[in-house]
Amino acid sequence: MMLPLDPEAVRLAELVTFVGTEGGPLIVMSESAVSSWRGADGPTDVPSDYDRACSGSFHVIEVGPRLALVLETPDNSAFVARPHGALIVTWVGADDAATLISAALAIPDDLFTEHVGELVHDGGGLLMFDSVLPGDSLEPDQTAAIVLDAGTYAFRVCTEWQVAVLGSDALPHDVTAQVLALRRS
Repeated sequence: MMLPLDPEAVRLAELVTFVGTEGGPLIVMSESAVSSWRGADGPTDVPSDYDRACSGSFHVIEVGPRLALVLETPDNSAFVARPHGALIVTWVGADDAATLISAALAIPDDLFTEHVGELVHDGGGLLMFDSVLPGDSLEPDQTAAIVLDAGTYAFRVCTEWQVAVLGSDALPHDVTAQVLALRRS
């Protein structure tokens, strides 16, 4: 199957920010919870927040009075706004952001098979960053952000989507993506 390059994806590719890690998982949380995240810092006699993030693949953990979503891979990822929430698009293999996002937007709903959990968001910014970093010392270039309405967002994942996308150069580009769908319930 060959997908056409989605014009919306071309526009979105210019707007999104990809963020990665130095090897550990990415974490997603409401901006209001970020100051409670200690990353790898803290006392050595108890597991750090980073240790808790590394304890499994996709999972939800407590951050102060809030919850955060831990992503499975350290690969560069970005938020892509959708009508009922957002996608978290992980760059597993693609030549450029436009073909990656085109592929992500074309994933059939029935391929989002694994329910990861739910995240209660208090509105405003939702941030994604390297879980090793303490939240109170994040620099703007270390985060990806999206503004979402307050509410409960269910997370479902498509662990791997492989497809060819016809690029802006009129050539086929093989794309591999991992995508989480955040949908307001």
